[in-house]
Amino acid sequence: MMHDVRQDESLGIRLYEVNRQRAVDRAIERTRYALGADWHYLTTDDHDTLRWITGELWATTARDEWETFRFSKLDLRAVQRLVSIGDRLRRHRTGRASALENAAGVVRSEQTRLAREPVTEEGQSYFA
Repeated sequence: MMHDVRQDESLGIRLYEVNRQRAVDRAIERTRYALGADWHYLTTDDHDTLRWITGELWATTARDEWETFRFSKLDLRAVQRLVSIGDRLRRHRTGRASALENAAGVVRSEQTRLAREPVTEEGQSYFA
């Protein structure tokens, strides 16, 4: 009995897609939770674009780096920047590598910014 390589390939592709979808779902849920009521300022198209750009980030980012991304730290401004990057990339298909690096930079910069924010005695950020 001969081993079917095509079946293995199909299984590998399916596993990749399932893992990608799970990672994107977790990232979107964390982002939505972080935004709270601000989530409603985003349109359905914004949600779709955010989901798409998050999937593209997952696909092009090393897993160890992906695990360092803290989508729960994003604010509305950062999410709007991600949506803007994703929208330009989807519509114009120009500068894919730089656009995805910019998107990763948005997530990284929010983590760094929040880590350095001064905190009041009550534990609240001065900038919140």
